[in-house]
Amino acid sequence: MSFLGVNKSLTNRCWSGPTDKTLEKAASISKELSISILSALQLVKLNLETEGYDKYINPKVRDLMPDPKSFLDMNKGAKRLLAAIEKKEKIAIFADYDVDGTVSASLITIWLKNFSITPTVYIPDREKEGFGPNYPAMKKLAQKNSLIICVDCGSDSDIAIKGASEEKTDVIIIDHHRTEKKPDNAFALINPNQMDESNFYSYLCAAGVVFLFLVHLTTLQKEKKTHKINLLDYLDLVGLATIADVSPLVGLNRAFVTQGLKIFKKRPCLKKLLEKHNLEKNLTEEKIAFQVAPRLNASGRLNTGLLSYQFLIATDHKTIDEVLKKIENLNLQRKELEKIIFDAANKNIIGDPVNNSHIVSRGKNWHKGLIGIIAARLKENFNKPATVITIDNENIGHGSIRSVEGVDLTIILSELKNKNILLSGGGHKMAAGFTIDSLMIDEFNQIFSNCLKDQLKSKIEIEKLDLHGLIGIDTIDTNLVEELHLLGPFGSKVPVPIVVVPNCSVVFSKIIGGSHIICKFQRKGNESLDGVCFNAVNNMLGEALLKKNNQLHVACQLMVDDWQGIKKPKIKIVDLAPSQNN
Repeated sequence: MSFLGVNKSLTNRCWSGPTDKTLEKAASISKELSISILSALQLVKLNLETEGYDKYINPKVRDLMPDPKSFLDMNKGAKRLLAAIEKKEKIAIFADYDVDGTVSASLITIWLKNFSITPTVYIPDREKEGFGPNYPAMKKLAQKNSLIICVDCGSDSDIAIKGASEEKTDVIIIDHHRTEKKPDNAFALINPNQMDESNFYSYLCAAGVVFLFLVHLTTLQKEKKTHKINLLDYLDLVGLATIADVSPLVGLNRAFVTQGLKIFKKRPCLKKLLEKHNLEKNLTEEKIAFQVAPRLNASGRLNTGLLSYQFLIATDHKTIDEVLKKIENLNLQRKELEKIIFDAANKNIIGDPVNNSHIVSRGKNWHKGLIGIIAARLKENFNKPATVITIDNENIGHGSIRSVEGVDLTIILSELKNKNILLSGGGHKMAAGFTIDSLMIDEFNQIFSNCLKDQLKSKIEIEKLDLHGLIGIDTIDTNLVEELHLLGPFGSKVPVPIVVVPNCSVVFSKIIGGSHIICKFQRKGNESLDGVCFNAVNNMLGEALLKKNNQLHVACQLMVDDWQGIKKPKIKIVDLAPSQNN
């Protein structure tokens, strides 16, 4: 049975609210802990009992840390690096170009500084070299270094790693991408997502795995009593990568982000970025996800990830200012290009986007560094898996896929590889990349559709939107919102709770930034509530909000707006439905 009778909202979703049993349990928890029903409902959804509340809202890394030695090749890899340090060997790092990769490289670099070692860092050109290690680059690095550490890449790069082994150089891979076997030529593979791994930390990003590697290294070197290293100072970077890579905010990841946020402003480079954009006040995981991470990712998308790496390891203000200026300029270019490609991708969707089970769009010479963002936006717009393919001058397609809950891309990629549809490919359950002969795109589309049917088993007519319940405008205040956010950080696998403010009238609305809408709602009486709806222009949500005095049920996430020291509640609109008062 639908919530508030909304079987089909303006975004084509059926609203689903809490059951009577859930509400009854939440009421009991609310009374016992003296917290709001809204917070209690979140605890019920998380399957948390009252005695786990305090630990959940204040997760400690030490309480959730596994023994790093439980990871395959962890001890082997750590001892190899320590031997390289002792023998003063030349060390290189090969990193992916995104935030997870550049942070991973930065973490190892900062740790090695304790031993007065500066590694050579290589980050491939996204346009020219693509993802992961390649044979020429690894061969060249190996000619000058006796140890190469690949971070956030390398698990499926046996040919490239062979280039290093031919030069008698050892390669340690620290990664999190799913792989079926260890590359034959790798010295060590530390990856919670390799087939033979038996631990329960598959949700970690590469930087999280690197942190565990550094923990074990530090433990081993402590036995020699040579250096005192406080790894808790590294958690700002680990938290940044965890958020940027959209890793599930569960278990150890929650502790990484929670503790990382507390020290985020201590690192000079991050402090400068936050100050430049007035983000330092009430810093949240959402600000990092939508304001910090995209800026740092822009360099890897359009130019070189080395810029982000240089920024993250910088400590002097002159270098920080110079590199940040370059990053900001690239981010502006990224926004302009993104708009052009997004408009083109919408026009180039293959088939009927409404009735197709997934979205595929292709075009000539779109920037490879931006197709992942475009795929993510199409996925959000249509609530379906979305693939964007850019075809180069040699008729090779470079694709990026973003998925929805319930659709595992690794299974689909495996099927496409087995049928020899792809030239290469890899990724996670929710995001993947590949290359393909442009003549095979239609076949790709058909196999993808068949795989979707197999995974979903039956066609889902309409997606459900999970709601926490009703809330009145007059009961929303900053105390309620701040109490709810104690249950954060929110993100992948732990979304921000969505509530419904029923029977609201739109009394004001305005387009800002070309694609977003700010608005004000009112219900009976004088109480009003400010809201924002992102990327709402030219869709059903935008049309409804721009109609003055429109009567709506508003599905939203609660926020606190802090402007010039004055705090007041605000909502981020997720969905809308006409109220019966219409």
